[in-house]
Amino acid sequence: MNQPTQHAEIVILGAGIVGLACAWHLHQQGYEITVMDPELPGTGASSGNAGLLANFAIEPLAHPQLWREMPHLLLSPHSPFHLRWRHLPGLSPWLWRFLRATNRRRAEHATRILSELLAPSVNDWATIFDDLEDNGALLQRRGSLCFYRSEQGWRAAQRDAAARKRFGVRQEHLDARALAALEPALEGLARGGILFPEACHVSDPLTLAQRLAERLKSRGVRLVRAKAKGLASHRGGVGIDTDRGSWQADKVVVAAGAWSQPLAQDAGDRIPLISERGYHLEYPAAKELVSRPCSPGEYAFYLTPMQDRLRIAGTVELGHNDDPINPRRLDYIRRHAESLFGPLGEPSHTWLGLRPSLPDSLPVIGPASSLPGVSYAFGHGHLGLTLAATTGRLLAASINGKAPEWLAGCGAGRFR
Repeated sequence: MNQPTQHAEIVILGAGIVGLACAWHLHQQGYEITVMDPELPGTGASSGNAGLLANFAIEPLAHPQLWREMPHLLLSPHSPFHLRWRHLPGLSPWLWRFLRATNRRRAEHATRILSELLAPSVNDWATIFDDLEDNGALLQRRGSLCFYRSEQGWRAAQRDAAARKRFGVRQEHLDARALAALEPALEGLARGGILFPEACHVSDPLTLAQRLAERLKSRGVRLVRAKAKGLASHRGGVGIDTDRGSWQADKVVVAAGAWSQPLAQDAGDRIPLISERGYHLEYPAAKELVSRPCSPGEYAFYLTPMQDRLRIAGTVELGHNDDPINPRRLDYIRRHAESLFGPLGEPSHTWLGLRPSLPDSLPVIGPASSLPGVSYAFGHGHLGLTLAATTGRLLAASINGKAPEWLAGCGAGRFR
């Protein structure tokens, strides 16, 4: 027997941190919201990130210096990047777009847009944390630190710092002595570092998502366990085909992270989305090693103090969403972390997650090209947690016809 079509004003597809933040902002403006996801809120990529609110990360991954770094990235056993070569044919269109984005003009454009997105990100999150009545247990305002072991890495970091300075990013250059004074575990490990004093971190990203979901549910937002399989125009709104029956909504927001591409295609947009596979290890015995997120710049991972454990998260692996966990990526993190700090004990948890990434390092935020009523909020890459609150605010503004002009740089039409 066919189930009757269910109705909603706005359906958000995706209960990750971006989808939940969109729900929070739209509910604040009086909309009736349904959040739909086959999994529990925040249990995907939102749960396993480094926990960092990286409001300083304005440089796109596709930058002009990448050509000089390519041999090391592709060939070195110490590279933070890994490509599963058997998937190269399927990844080639995305990689071609990515390489095209490394020219100076496109990188400068992406930097300008990222600076607009990132500048208010901590304040936007502070508004939500205030609503959650967080007493400082979840949002930690201690800054973030990048340090560099090699002279070459330190010189490159200073060049990047000059670019960030143009966009008003607060940063402090520290010599080896100042680094050790700030984080004693770094004594003797680095030539220098950069402190980002306005950055923050979340002591448990999954707990944040769960608390936000609970707050939304207490205010009447519906959380539905279902998988959206397709979108279509339906009776002046948007029809949603799911594994648990059909829905009809006035508006739909696609915020399904790594699973957003086929839904966007139904709405008329061929978005070049892939998943960057990211990893983490957690060490309870090393929970007090550092007091803020710290990144050895040459290794591209973060050590973040979390509730009762140290999380070491990062690296980039390009492959297929269904590939099993790669133990060599976990070994890369463990080996390089222990080369710095010595034995860390046995990890209590290992994790693989999928970061939804676009070749120009910018998310898609705004309306679909061909299906009225559909909007997008996905493709944040490494900045999903950082930009979730800002994305929710901008998405709500877009739906209300009040988006800033510069947000067109995050439009779906840029890939046509």
